[in-house]
Amino acid sequence: MNNFVYKRAPNSSIGRQYTDIQTNGSNKLIRTRRKGNRLKKVKFRRGIVDTLLCLFFAMSLTTLLVLLDNYLTITPTERYNHSDSMPDIGDKSEYYAQLRKVYDEQLPINTERMRRFVSSLRKREYHPIMKDEMTYDIHNCPFDPPANYPFAWNVVQVLDNWPPDDTTPRSHIYQGLCVFDFETERHKAMNYRKAEVPYIVRDDPRVMRTTERWNQPDYMDELLRSSKHRTEYSPNNHFMYWANSKSAPGGWKPPTKMLQMKYQEWLSHANFTDESKLGPDMEHWYYRLVGCGYYRDGKCDKQSSEFLFDELGFFQPKTDNDLYLVNPKKQQGIHCRFGMKGVIAENHFDGSRNMVALLGGERRYILAHPDQCENLELYHKGHPSARHSAVDWSDPDWEKYPLFRDAEVNEVVLQPGDVLYLPTYWFHYIISLDLNFQCNTRSGVSKEYESEIVQCGF
Repeated sequence: MNNFVYKRAPNSSIGRQYTDIQTNGSNKLIRTRRKGNRLKKVKFRRGIVDTLLCLFFAMSLTTLLVLLDNYLTITPTERYNHSDSMPDIGDKSEYYAQLRKVYDEQLPINTERMRRFVSSLRKREYHPIMKDEMTYDIHNCPFDPPANYPFAWNVVQVLDNWPPDDTTPRSHIYQGLCVFDFETERHKAMNYRKAEVPYIVRDDPRVMRTTERWNQPDYMDELLRSSKHRTEYSPNNHFMYWANSKSAPGGWKPPTKMLQMKYQEWLSHANFTDESKLGPDMEHWYYRLVGCGYYRDGKCDKQSSEFLFDELGFFQPKTDNDLYLVNPKKQQGIHCRFGMKGVIAENHFDGSRNMVALLGGERRYILAHPDQCENLELYHKGHPSARHSAVDWSDPDWEKYPLFRDAEVNEVVLQPGDVLYLPTYWFHYIISLDLNFQCNTRSGVSKEYESEIVQCGF
């Protein structure tokens, strides 16, 4: 029987190498195992692979750096600055700059073309239902607001004529608000704004430009891409605001759920053509964007959409936007809400001035003067839905809320290119008549109607 003794070879340069020493008395057989040769070949091959990988990654890194240099590291002279760009707020990404460049070249500023396009989005006209009873023509209002402006009617009449759950347009509505053409009646609109009364201004070229861009087939997809934004869900078409649920009374449940959703996902829920799937008792979704600007040092929302300050130049905090922002330093960002057909935002007041621009679709607003606060039967202060009407306007419980029968309101349908001014504390109830885009901004507080709200318990 052979005896083998394995010893580690000295001065080995290829790892483990063993010498077999066979002892059988007088002869010693020394042989090198094949394992060493195999290891040599393996290491050689690995060296080639490592070298090739290093060359590949070096080339990839070089290519990436070239791409970054060519497309991302743009000097100020090379970057496209659109006409609505501000130096310190807005979207400063190269992606947005290139997106705007493409669409600005496709849609150069041309007031007549924009006017024709926006007019084509307005599918119908709405006429005052009781024109002869009013002391003014809503399309030719006097320089100063007339007495008892805006004209109002009993809420029962208004709701009977056009029930909130019915999105079928009416040709005649209870409209009391004046409509001013931006280019020819801006001075009138400014006077009504200084008087702190609601009105509509129509066809501002800057508003029309955004409206035209937002209604291009692919623009919103390219603008919003795959980012997720706040989306509100309701099992029916009613969206009641709520907050501070810890103060809720016993048995209270949140009326809606807060989700995060991509634009295309929201659109897949909202863009129905089958009317049978759009009933008031079916699921609805409400999409939201928030741009902070200077508000709270630009940190007002985790998913802030700062491009809104580029998209809506008319809402930028600048002195030449004085028609829309009374106090630019008090601006509270820009908020956009995209509504699907049938969505209802319950009646409420806001504690600041509000400018509301409609950039696509139609929304019906039912408005009420702050002196109607008691009749509107609000949830009390401290309730999760405080400052909102407790009445279901789609099916009022007249016995439970008897004062509501005496409320006086007026209504208006906002169409693309319209901007509505709502003074502080004015009540509004909103119905989406189809898929729509709406954006608003707030700028300070007026005190004209504070006493009515204080007397109402707020």
